[in-house]
Amino acid sequence: MSRTRNPTKNPDSARGWIVASAGCLINAWTFGIFYSFATAVGQMVEEFDASLSGVAALMSVTTFLFFALGIITGPLADKFGARRLITIGALFMGGGLWFTAQTQSLLVGTITYSLGVGLGIGSYLVPMSVATGAWFIKHRTLALGLNTAGIGLGTLLLVPVCERLITSQGWRSAFEIMGIGSIAIYFVVALLSFRPPTPPSPVSASISAVKSAVKRLVFWRLYFSGLSMSLALFVPFVFLVQYAKEQGISSSTAAFLITSLGLGSVLGRLGLGILGLRVGVLPLVVLCFCVQPVAYTIWLLAGGNYILLLAFAALLGVGYGGYVALSPVAAAGIFGLQGLGGVLGVLYTSAGIGALIGPIAAGAVIDATGSYSIAIIASIIVSALAVGIALPLWKIGNGNVQTIDKKPLTVVTDAQPSVFSVTYK
Repeated sequence: MSRTRNPTKNPDSARGWIVASAGCLINAWTFGIFYSFATAVGQMVEEFDASLSGVAALMSVTTFLFFALGIITGPLADKFGARRLITIGALFMGGGLWFTAQTQSLLVGTITYSLGVGLGIGSYLVPMSVATGAWFIKHRTLALGLNTAGIGLGTLLLVPVCERLITSQGWRSAFEIMGIGSIAIYFVVALLSFRPPTPPSPVSASISAVKSAVKRLVFWRLYFSGLSMSLALFVPFVFLVQYAKEQGISSSTAAFLITSLGLGSVLGRLGLGILGLRVGVLPLVVLCFCVQPVAYTIWLLAGGNYILLLAFAALLGVGYGGYVALSPVAAAGIFGLQGLGGVLGVLYTSAGIGALIGPIAAGAVIDATGSYSIAIIASIIVSALAVGIALPLWKIGNGNVQTIDKKPLTVVTDAQPSVFSVTYK
């Protein structure tokens, strides 16, 4: 007797869209809170009598941890799915915010915040991308765009709320409220994170996929371009609000710059994701890199001109938002779904290293010179380096046959499927 197939377990089904929407929700909540940290910087510097580089270290270590943790959570997601990992992440995220609110020193706060929030975000970040991608074939680009658009939506909608909460209640009370809310949101998302229809991959399959990927030049182009981009990317997330305040811009108006960055990010994630259906994913990834040094140049020239600062934030949001939405699609197209969690986990360490080095170095330069100019010029240079590393990917995404490590690579783009297919001959 044949068993009737459950249509809810089919790729591109309604259940898949629920998973993508749950990813959007957890990203919106998490990164709305995380990026509101820029609003708390002023209060923490004053209370702890700390330098900018000292406070920047708190965010940098946190960012490094949640990207680096993908090495572990990626293979675990391939084997066990996202639900268990998100449940664990709820305890880390909520506890990290709560205990940071009780700390009496910047050193202890760095430990509690970075371990709690860093491990909390890292517990779900790669697993939700893997789960969303595995639920889709035809609409994978759009679904992953919806998933990651939550990061921009959180920056756009939640950061102003958190900014008001931090301003009115103080950063300690705000962190306590955020911690309680995080536990609730994470548990809801865990319930909605249905196991994808693709069969589980053993950890050995993830390890094999990573071993195969790192032998290819295209992997290292993605890795080092992402690393160069990330050295600059997290600098404005830490310092842009403080920079604007020092230019005489009010606190609430300065905080709106992060909101503008979020708006650009949403447009980049969804708009470029849809455009990727027609022109290919990798050309758009390269375009996202190209936008960013232009954006930093606008910041350098802006001074206290608020309109130019808004333009910088929005343009940077489009560039980095599009990259975040498209890079998992590119990885799935090049390396395949089997063991994708492991491959993404290794790729994401590039962003972690960049986030660890960039803001701390920028903060040290700003403290030493009393000026942001050198840090911004350095951001222009390293983001331009990312363009140079990524530029050869353009030809791969146009459907041409290229040679990668002496193996011809054929990439086919189509207006109907949402992700290009890649075949090694």
